[in-house]
Amino acid sequence: MPTDASLGPVDEIPLPGGNVGGAVRVGDTVRRPTGPWTPAVHELLRFLDEAGLPLIPRVLGIDDRGREILTFLPGRVLDIGRETLTDTQIRSAMHWLRDFHAVVASFPRESRRWRFVERALAPGEIICHHDAAMYNMAFAADELAGVFDWDVAGPGIPLDDVAIFAWNTAVLFPDADAAEVAHALRTIADGYGGLDPHDVLDRVIVRMTESANRIEAAQTAGDPGMLRLGTVGEPASTRARIAVLAARLPELHEALST
Repeated sequence: MPTDASLGPVDEIPLPGGNVGGAVRVGDTVRRPTGPWTPAVHELLRFLDEAGLPLIPRVLGIDDRGREILTFLPGRVLDIGRETLTDTQIRSAMHWLRDFHAVVASFPRESRRWRFVERALAPGEIICHHDAAMYNMAFAADELAGVFDWDVAGPGIPLDDVAIFAWNTAVLFPDADAAEVAHALRTIADGYGGLDPHDVLDRVIVRMTESANRIEAAQTAGDPGMLRLGTVGEPASTRARIAVLAARLPELHEALST
């Protein structure tokens, strides 16, 4: 198992984001805090790697500070709220997400301890990434180059991952133009394939309500990463955005129908 006793803070480069885990780069690796869910996440990542799914970090072990060691994924992460994904970037991300769901459908279904739940998969469920958002994706120009931050993976349905991706595109922010939202939702649905953009829109409300509830429950349970989210206003800010989006649903569905 790799160790890095010779490395000190000067060798560590804090990575952007990190509201939950506080990831740092050390050479060509990433170090992140672990938790009771880490064995299941590492099993998942090794399964996906062995199945040949590209653009994911490989598990290298645990360092002498108890942090997981993962391979660093190169590429550029766009600034959410300031930058908008291109249609080609959206399609690239959705193609990968569809491939991930096809591969992970064969992951063993028995009970495991995930971050938010400990149980087996129910009929129709797969293990979702559960935070497949633009801030957890690196791009090389218009092509997806990597998907990271797998620590909240767990049971769900494929549409959950599509919905959280849609939620975190700039077009689903409160002041987004209805026509822009409709265009992005169509691009997401077409990129994934076989989805109705109306279903994606409706699932966003369900998925993000579940997300807010999970964060709140984890904060009550003392999860350090979720408590850090509280310092940036979560889940209150998510609940506020859900209310705005819910009020706009008729307008957005109408835009999707035109």
